Amino acid sequence: MTTTRIFITSLRNELIAFLLFVGLWSLAAVFYPVYVIPSPLAVAASYPEYLPKDFSHHLGVTGLRLGLGLGIAFLAGSLLGTLAFTRKWELSINAFMSALNVLPGMVLGVIFLLVLGIGSSTPIALVTFLTLPTLTINTVNGLAKRDTNLEQYLASIGAQKSHFVKYLYLPALVPTLLGNLSIGLGLAIKVVLMGEFIGSQDGLGYLLNTARLTFEMKAVFFYLVVLLFFTLIFQAGVSLLSNTILRKYFYA
Repeated sequence: MTTTRIFITSLRNELIAFLLFVGLWSLAAVFYPVYVIPSPLAVAASYPEYLPKDFSHHLGVTGLRLGLGLGIAFLAGSLLGTLAFTRKWELSINAFMSALNVLPGMVLGVIFLLVLGIGSSTPIALVTFLTLPTLTINTVNGLAKRDTNLEQYLASIGAQKSHFVKYLYLPALVPTLLGNLSIGLGLAIKVVLMGEFIGSQDGLGYLLNTARLTFEMKAVFFYLVVLLFFTLIFQAGVSLLSNTILRKYFYA
């Protein structure tokens, strides 16, 4: 199967999920007035009258904040989780990260706003700080699920460290890292919107908050569709990686 065909197949699966969402949305719109839940047709028919002229700027700003925050959290969480596993710090790191996980995001957002001010710094810091614990814990747990029988066999034959990495740790780590991308994106989108609610004057979160306050629900649902569509494209890309370049780590 070619790379293009695999991507199309992955995209088709994500499109099915998107259509299910639209179907549920259409059903809910039947029971509520348009100023509460506008139908997909109503949103499409009014496009683009409810969008600001600088919508592309807001979209780009949110994308940049999301990418930076998630990128930092992904790298730091993966490295910290791997280090915790190799140093036998799993229980301590998991306990510490679990404690960080229960901190209220809204409270942290206000603290970051006071410390960093209005702008991009607050959403980026919030995404990094609230996504990091989950990615770290997931990395530690993924490595802990390695093939212990294979590990014992490699040790018994005096295998080199490179063999442990190639045949034991990478097959456990690579699927975990791809899982981190999927999990992290879902968390990061929610957090970056909250950060833009609290400490920004631009971005999709700011637009969502403004539209919500003015009851411009067509705009609200359009922004949600944009976020969902971006997520589905990203997930299709992750699926493509797992079925092509990194296939051997999933179907060994």
